Parts: sequence; structure tokens; C-alpha cells
Amino acid sequence: MRIELLRNRISARTDNHPADATNNTAFGSALQFIAHLAIAGMFILAPCVAPALGQHEGHGGDDSVGWVPREILDRPVHLRRDIGNLHEKVTTTSLEAQAFYDQGINYLSSYVWIEAARSFHQALRLDPSLAAAYAGLGDTYVQLQDVPAARTAIDKALSLSGEITEAERQRIEIRVRLVEFLEDKSNLDKFVAYRKAIYDALMANPLDPGLWILRGFADEGPGAGHGQTGDLDSIAFYQTALVVSPNNSAAHHYLAHSYENIGRTEEALFHSEAYLRVSSSIPHAHHMRGHELRRAGRIEDAIEEFRTANDLENAYYRAEHIPAQYDWHRSHNLSLLAMCHQLLGQMKIAEQLLRESFSLPAHGELAEFGHKQWPEFLLARGRAQEAYEQADILAQSSSMMARFAGHVLKGRALVAMNRVDDAQKEMALGRDALILIPASDADRLRPYSDTLRAEILLSEKKSAEGVGLMKEIEEQLRASPGPDARSQALFQLDSIARRARETEEWVLAGLTAEGMIDQDPSYAGGYYAKGLVAEHEGNSGLAMQQFGIAEKLWGEADKDLPELLVIRNKLTSEQTKLSQTRQEYLKQLRERGATLKPAQTSKVELSFDPDRLRGSAQAPVLIIEFSDFQCPFCRSLQPTLKNLLAKYDGKVSLAYRDFPLRGMHGQAELGAESSRCASEQRKFWEYHDLLFANPDKLNRLGLLELARRLKLDEGAFESCLSSGKHRADVEKDLQDGIRAGVMGTPGIFINGTLLSGAQAESVFERLIEAELANVGKKSAAN
Repeated sequence: MRIELLRNRISARTDNHPADATNNTAFGSALQFIAHLAIAGMFILAPCVAPALGQHEGHGGDDSVGWVPREILDRPVHLRRDIGNLHEKVTTTSLEAQAFYDQGINYLSSYVWIEAARSFHQALRLDPSLAAAYAGLGDTYVQLQDVPAARTAIDKALSLSGEITEAERQRIEIRVRLVEFLEDKSNLDKFVAYRKAIYDALMANPLDPGLWILRGFADEGPGAGHGQTGDLDSIAFYQTALVVSPNNSAAHHYLAHSYENIGRTEEALFHSEAYLRVSSSIPHAHHMRGHELRRAGRIEDAIEEFRTANDLENAYYRAEHIPAQYDWHRSHNLSLLAMCHQLLGQMKIAEQLLRESFSLPAHGELAEFGHKQWPEFLLARGRAQEAYEQADILAQSSSMMARFAGHVLKGRALVAMNRVDDAQKEMALGRDALILIPASDADRLRPYSDTLRAEILLSEKKSAEGVGLMKEIEEQLRASPGPDARSQALFQLDSIARRARETEEWVLAGLTAEGMIDQDPSYAGGYYAKGLVAEHEGNSGLAMQQFGIAEKLWGEADKDLPELLVIRNKLTSEQTKLSQTRQEYLKQLRERGATLKPAQTSKVELSFDPDRLRGSAQAPVLIIEFSDFQCPFCRSLQPTLKNLLAKYDGKVSLAYRDFPLRGMHGQAELGAESSRCASEQRKFWEYHDLLFANPDKLNRLGLLELARRLKLDEGAFESCLSSGKHRADVEKDLQDGIRAGVMGTPGIFINGTLLSGAQAESVFERLIEAELANVGKKSAAN
């Protein structure tokens, strides 16, 4: 109730007056009231959050902090641009020291631990008595998983706290309480003391955005925060930080993570873009936008952002002479980039990226566990022996989570090699490792080991038990939050479907294929799996339809992708059968003496909207395009259509009609409605072009931004879009297209003749020339 009240207050404030918070005395009082409410949540939530905070920690010794050599962390650094906009006033007479301190907190908020430490050290070179810089080092060393080093830095900050402001003293006190808790995590009183320190600081300084962000961290749990485990409750505190500090880069960053965690992709994408606008030099800012684009189904755009992050990291390693092995982010970015290529069927690139990621050291339990992606990939590609060998490396790790994953994957590889008895032994070793993992983590990992158990049961022909367990696992996988977990769940579902086919469990295979399509309608593997099931059931029509969809979605896949070769062989075989059947039928008709007339090409009569017509309505050739603003194939066709209109000026016109693929493209229908709102202001084609040129702007906020670019009446446009008045018009176009035979986008009609897909320009030219020739013949005859 208190958290809900807090959220509603923040929402109302954000909606009505987002920019004037710092000048509003009444708002300061309101925030003090909210801070009073926050303390209740602190004490109520403490017992349930604290036990989940276990993480690997290791003191680096005299020569290193965590896993990074001190020599690297101490290196001088220059001031940099486009790394965030955080500023926190500290006690120093050196403007340069203040600037480097601000640089440090910006890097810290973006998970760039090495550069944060270097910036704080640089501030201390300029002002050795800067207590806040030592506190910043303490924060950084906590993230490097070196609590003893953090304690040393915080103690130094305390020793210099005599001449600082009360606000700075309170911020140091918060860090002291955090370190005390991390030194003794079993003591919940210390956890409560940490959260109370934040409360005390908020009561004194309710307009400090950094304190509201720390309050969000505390809600997530110390050591696990920074948005990565955020939910609705912590979102309220990050939103408050934005109210008191509009466009705060850290708040945008943590909100992107938090909204992603609860499945609100549009808000996550908005905040990731806001974060990137002021942090374009930060690899993780591009990485975060890639996260959200991937969740929105825009895989190609996500790849571009992950690639940009990769390029920035490579340039950084070269310029600063810092080995990639010390950058925790490197392996993570490579893994997600590989996952995107894997979704597109680009397995060769994915393999290179995963191999490199696996070769880098992992820092922390979760990172060690994440190395399982490489042997999983090998297993999915049918390379069981290689998967076994790579999984064995994991099984020898010092990380218990990695060791658990290694034994499970070794077992799954052994099942694939029909060595079930040996797989049983690996399953037992995996269970032994699971016992030594904290309960909160073990509960999340159990479905992973259950997959091996289910595969063994299916191999032993214990059908009922194995299928039942697989169904339970699938329910848990589909409930996984966040894009990382969702994509990994998709690949696990793919492996379940494959194992179900191998063991002749076709009902399970069919249910799993449907689950894959529900999980991600843009993933070709789901349709491929469904096609194989339909083929097994003798439903040739459905099988060919599913294979056709998979072939289209794998349009950018490796040309020799085995699944794609199978699909093309099946489609070719089906076409050959149809041709043979037709020839046999014609032969029988001839033998009976039937007179065969040439088949007439069927044409469809279709209407069009004059307000959505390019070219003359009297042009002899009319192209009608049924299209989807979120469809990449439709987007790729636009230059071709523009070239044709220019080449056949006055002879060809183009009419646009909507055909949003709802199940595949979640933002297409809203985009279609927005184009009609632009049409009301006689700007359809200009807005149409902007929609295709800006596929990342198909959310409501992006659509409004495009309207502003065209200087449309913003109020009228927003009112039109909010009303949903054109929803029925879009539906009419969609139904007309279906009746006319459109099965996918783009669906093109040239003078009523259907041409499916984004064809080459030469194909259009041949059809247009034929239509123009027909018009010429008719004119000559008259």
C-alpha cells in the first residue's frame, strides 16, 4: 500500500511538472513525506531481500583489487566526454578534482569499474584530501568483489571527513554500513542499519538524486542492485531520481534494466535511448539499447548496437593498453551478440563470438555459469563430443555454479552419444555441486539439471515421467523474465523439441514447437520444429506452410545452415510432386479427349485510398502494396518502389494499404494507425518514409517524436492516436488483403496480379513492361 502510494505520487508529479522539481519548495516537502514512507519498506523488506545477496568475493592481494592489477587502476586518465551527466558537489578547492570525481561516478553508474577507479585516483592526485574520492573507490572495489579493499578505502574516507559537508558525511556513512553488511551478510541488523543510513540521508536531503538511486539499490539488495534486479518498487525510487534530476543518466540506465525485468519493453527501450543519448561513449549504453531492441524483436538493430559496443571496447583496449581479460563486460557483450546471430541462423559468426567469450576469464559466479553458453551451442549443433570436452572445462572450475553447469552439460552430451549410464554419473555429480550452492540460486538452477534427468528418462523409454517433467521445465522456462533469460529459454525449448523428435515423443515435440513460437514469433526455429511435426503427422500443407515461414525468417542465415538446406529440399520436393501430379492429371485429360485451354492469370479487383497514393490515379499501371511498418522485408523494398516510380514516371502509381503482422510485430498496428493520423494532416507519405527509416521509433513516444519532426499539429496527432479511431480502418485493409490472397508482407499487386515478397527490381520491371505492353495493344486495337 505504501509503495503503491509512493508510485502514484511520483507518476502524478512526472506527468504534470517533470522539469521544475528543484525550484519547488512544496515538492521538497512532498519528497520528505515520501522518504518517511520509504523507511517502512526498508524494515519490512529487509528479511526477505537480505538472504539472496550471496556473491563470490575475493581479495586481490597487494598487487590487485579483485581481478584487476592495481597498476591498471592507478594509471592516470584524461577527462572524457559523452559518458553521462552526473554531478555531485564535493568539498574540494580544485575544479579539476571535482571534474574527475564526477567522471568517476559516471563510469561507476555505467559499470565501467576500471575507468571509475582511475578517475577517482586522478581526483586524489589533484586533491589528496578528497574524502569523496576514497568513498568512490570503496564503491568501485565492492563491484570488483574485493570487500577488504573497499573497507580500506572507506576507512580512509572516514579519516578525511573532518572538513566535509554533512551531506558528504552521510553518503560516506551509507558506504560504511554497506561494507559492514558485506563483511557479515548473515547479520540482518547490519542490513537494516545500511538501509536506515539511506533513510537518514534522504530525510535531510530529499532533493539529492543519488540518494534516491541508492534507495532503489537497497530495495534490490546490496551487491545485486544497479537496476539489474529491479522491479516495480525500485522503479518508483529511480523515477523519483528523474523527477529531482531530469534526464539523469544513471536513473535512465537503471530504469531500462528494471522495466526490462518486468517485461515492459516500450518503457525499457525509451529509457535505454535516453541513457544512450548522454552516454554515447560508454559501450554498455549501446549494449543496453541492444538488450531492449532484442526484446522488441528487432534483432538486426540489436546486432548493430552490440557491434558498436564491441568496437568501442576494442578501441579502448588498444588506446589504453588494457587487456580485455580485465573487462568483465567484454565476455557478456560477445555472448549477447552471438545469441542474436544464433537467432538469425548465422551460426558461423555466433561460433566465433562464443569461442572468444569462453576463452576470456569470468569474474563472479554468474559470469562463470554464463560460460555454459558455448558447450550448449555445440550441443545444439550436433557436436556432442566437442560439447562434452568444453563442458569438462566448466566442471573443473573453482566456481560451484560453473561446476554444476559443466556436469549437467557433460551428462547431456553423453545422452546425445547414447551413453546413458555415464550420463547418470554426471547427473549425480551435478546434484552434489547443487547442494553447495546457496538455496536461492539453487532453486533457479534446478530446472537446468531437471532437463538432463528428463532426457535420461526419455532415453530409457520412461515416456510418461520424462514427458511430464519436460512439460514442467517448459512452464518454468517460458516464465523466465528478461531478454537474456528469454532467449536462453528459447534455445532450451529448441533442444527439448529436438530431443522429443529423436525419442519419437511427437506430442511433446508439437507442444514445444508451439511454445517456441509463443515465446518468440520471429524465431525461425519454432516454425521449422512445427513443420517437422506436421510432416510426421502427414499434414503436408501445414508442414510446407511452416517451412515457408521458417525459410523467410532465415533469409539472412548461413547459406549452408543444415536446417535451411533441409527446408529447401522439402519445399523443392513438394513443388516437384505438385508439378508431377499436375502433368499426370493433364495427361489423363488428353487421353479422354478433353480440350485444354491456356490458364488465365487471375486478377484481383482492389480499391485504394486516394490520400495514400503516390503518382497519378490515371497511370496505366497501379501497384498496391500491403505492408507492415515493422517488417524488415517491407523496409528493404522501399528503395525499389521509389526507383520504379522515378523510372516509370506518369506510367506507374503506388497505393499503400496496411497489413500489420500482429503475432510477429507487436508495434506494427500502432504504426499503421499513426500513419493514418498523419494522413489527416496531409502528410501520409512523409510520415510513411520516416516510419520505415526509423524502425526504432514505433513505440508511442517515438511516433510522437516523428510527428514533431514533420511539424504536425502535435495535439491533434496525439488525440487521434490515443482515440484508436483508425483501428477499424487498419482492420479493413488487413481483411481485404487476406481475401485477396496476401499471406505475408510485403504483398504486392501489379494491376491486380499478386507478387509476394520483396522481389528484385528486375522482377517488377518485367511485370510492369508486360502490363504496359498490354495497355498498348488495347489502345492499338481501339
